[in-house]
Amino acid sequence: MTTQVEDGKLPRFSDQIVLPDDTSGIDVTSGAANTYGVWVVFSADIGSLDQYLNELLSMLSGQNNIVEFEIGIGAGGSEVTIAQGHIRLLSGIKEQGKISLNNVRVPANSRLAIKVRDNQGTNFGYKTFLTLNS
Repeated sequence: MTTQVEDGKLPRFSDQIVLPDDTSGIDVTSGAANTYGVWVVFSADIGSLDQYLNELLSMLSGQNNIVEFEIGIGAGGSEVTIAQGHIRLLSGIKEQGKISLNNVRVPANSRLAIKVRDNQGTNFGYKTFLTLNS
């Protein structure tokens, strides 16, 4: 099954990419309360084909907080947000959060990065994984 996307291209769902390509995930840390942390690179170059954002998975430790992720493309220090999503967590519950990213197109050869913010008073870390379809 394929789905039409805004730019008229049809993403192929047969080949899925998981970033990072190991089991450790990408560590991303929020800033102070309601402040984004720094951009963290998922991929320096996604390759010679357009990719389509599928899902963001994050290992979360419930602190009764609201967490917002942004995914961006572009050179370090010049990232442009192309997708975002949020999760609401309850205190004392450890869970895996999943955000559907609705097949947002990532142009070929893009640098892909992520940043996060939450409503905690101190920096809080999250382990994240990203799935893409080519």
